[in-house]
Amino acid sequence: MITRLYRSIFLGAILITGTFAVSAQQTNEQAESGADWFNRMAEALTELNFESSLVYVHGDQIEPYQWLQGNDPQTGSTELLIQMNGPDFRILRVDDRVGHFHTSANNYALKSNTITAIFPAAFSESFDRLNHSYQITVGGGARVLGRNAQHIRILSRDNQRYSYALWIDRKHGMPLKMIMLNQSGDIVEQVQLTSLSVRDSAPEIMKEIKNIEMPPLLEDLRVETPTNYPVEPQWAPKGFKLLSRQSHTLVVDSTPVDHYLFSDGLAEYSVYVAELTEGMETDLALSSSQTLFSKRHNDFLVTVVGQVPLSMAQRIATEVK
Repeated sequence: MITRLYRSIFLGAILITGTFAVSAQQTNEQAESGADWFNRMAEALTELNFESSLVYVHGDQIEPYQWLQGNDPQTGSTELLIQMNGPDFRILRVDDRVGHFHTSANNYALKSNTITAIFPAAFSESFDRLNHSYQITVGGGARVLGRNAQHIRILSRDNQRYSYALWIDRKHGMPLKMIMLNQSGDIVEQVQLTSLSVRDSAPEIMKEIKNIEMPPLLEDLRVETPTNYPVEPQWAPKGFKLLSRQSHTLVVDSTPVDHYLFSDGLAEYSVYVAELTEGMETDLALSSSQTLFSKRHNDFLVTVVGQVPLSMAQRIATEVK
């Protein structure tokens, strides 16, 4: 059974595909505009007013959600994600503040311009930020959710990280389906919209909830502060850059850790260093859309968690010295 430490680390890390015919001319145009399709999606995710429902599949879990967004010149930007099964869990974004509301855990808020529980934050930004580590290939047309869609694939340039298949609504630019694949081409995560309504104005509910009191704002995790322990990461995969380093206490069980956050623009991973205490599991490996790997280094427990293959997580942990 995963200990409270690992549950806390997962929480901290989060706090951290019927086709239709197209002409040869259309295919050539698509082959030259992969980044344009991506950027159109980014614009839709930040500017459209919509109501939708979706299914999120990872491992053996299938989770249904409602997802809404409103953009109003007077009241600003709002976004809401509601988990429909299990305990009530909602994420509300008002402008650049994202509140996480749980019935079975403490509520908290983070600074962010988008909700990242389903789609990566990079999907809301220009592809230029990913071009150094990823490339886009453009497929043909498809029919998803009764809509004409454009198929694109986001591929790792070095085949050392996950890739994505996306189906984008040709009319509005919204992502209709997403598949995350590992290096072997196995599916590790899927998102499928089951309904979508694009509106001229913000959904009424978004106007009503804007004034909800937000939970306490957690400290900014992307900062540079002194660390406590004499071990730290000595290697990062090509394209990954250190975003922050700091010492802090994990939210769930108050374990002191040194935390290092790395990103290549699309994927992120964290390295946690904690002093070994009685009851800590010293060897653990879980591989999914969020890989977790831990190992002992002298009197410390080193844990790597994030959107990287298990083999990469193992090397990252081994190079903590």
